[in-house]
Amino acid sequence: AVWSKAEEITFLEFLVKALPSSGNGGFKMPTFNQASAELKTKYPNQRGAEKTGAVCKNKWMAVSYQSVVEIKCTSGFMWSNEHGAGIADRKDDVWAWFTKTRPHAKPFMTKGFEHFETMEQLMPSKLKGSHIF
Repeated sequence: AVWSKAEEITFLEFLVKALPSSGNGGFKMPTFNQASAELKTKYPNQRGAEKTGAVCKNKWMAVSYQSVVEIKCTSGFMWSNEHGAGIADRKDDVWAWFTKTRPHAKPFMTKGFEHFETMEQLMPSKLKGSHIF
């Protein structure tokens, strides 16, 4: 599916409204199906594949937010929502080392992530998993 900026914003705004009933960011398929229906109503002439509930869920699961968190938490990098990591030199050794183990961070070399603050609101407030200290 091809997402316009307006569709992304509508989708994220929908999730923010649905957050109180989500169980702390744990959105279920019915929420994504409702988001899909809202997108179809608001944008009847969508580009690309239909934005079904499954497509919305995949969009939500994208690693963009976590990639930005990793960049922000790595010593030696700066972050700007407009310019990303602000790496001007494509041959930067530190960036090459960083993205070798985190290829999902590559798009943020010079590109920001305008939805970071909204995504931050949607993330669970408590981390879960066996490797959380």
